[in-house]
Amino acid sequence: MEMGKEEIASKDYVVLMEPEPMSRLKTQYRSLRRQLFFIQSICVLFCFTCCLFTIIYHSYPSTCKENGTKEAPKHGMQRQGSEEMIQTQRITVTRLTVNASAFGREAKHVPWKHAREPDHPGYFDLDEDGVSLTVLRDGTYKVSLQITYRGIEKRNDTLILQHDIHHYTDRYDGHLPLLTYMETVNFTSPYWRKSLFSEGIFFLECGDKLKVWTNSLSLIDVGEKLEQKTAFVVYPHFST
Repeated sequence: MEMGKEEIASKDYVVLMEPEPMSRLKTQYRSLRRQLFFIQSICVLFCFTCCLFTIIYHSYPSTCKENGTKEAPKHGMQRQGSEEMIQTQRITVTRLTVNASAFGREAKHVPWKHAREPDHPGYFDLDEDGVSLTVLRDGTYKVSLQITYRGIEKRNDTLILQHDIHHYTDRYDGHLPLLTYMETVNFTSPYWRKSLFSEGIFFLECGDKLKVWTNSLSLIDVGEKLEQKTAFVVYPHFST
């Protein structure tokens, strides 16, 4: 009899526990419906916003055109300003080339002449001796030097070509080496050419002088197209 009572009690317990999974499923179903409704509401709101924006945009086409017209002069002014800056940098260039007629046997520095007259003479001045380039304004300058050498006789040895830019200032006695270029040439033919180029950016003060020295003054090529082969160029360096 006791075993029969236990079986009846266990059956009652099973019967009482069966409704619980059903209630859990109903709760999950309601939660899914709420989530689905929320997603649908977001989609409807997004579509409505897009339609409203499209209607407003197409209702005022003239306003967009006016804005585009107003922006055009602004870009034009910016382009014009850039061109003016480029022109300003161009007119301040001092370009020199070697003056072959001023070569002397005891000359120690390269003599120069203007490859073209400077449009703005307020930055540098070539002294009467044709050797010294005097700075007229304090500032930062780009200094470039190219010298082309050529062979004139047969040689079986090597030669060291060297040229320096000497910087003379009242702050020091003598000169300071501003730029130095050195290269060894091995002779395989009596007719050879070699161009040495160097440049740098330096701060120079008013009254400073620049001179170019070379250990092979007699080997400088003074033939045709002289300005393209040997040039001494200086101009203000405008930072961007």
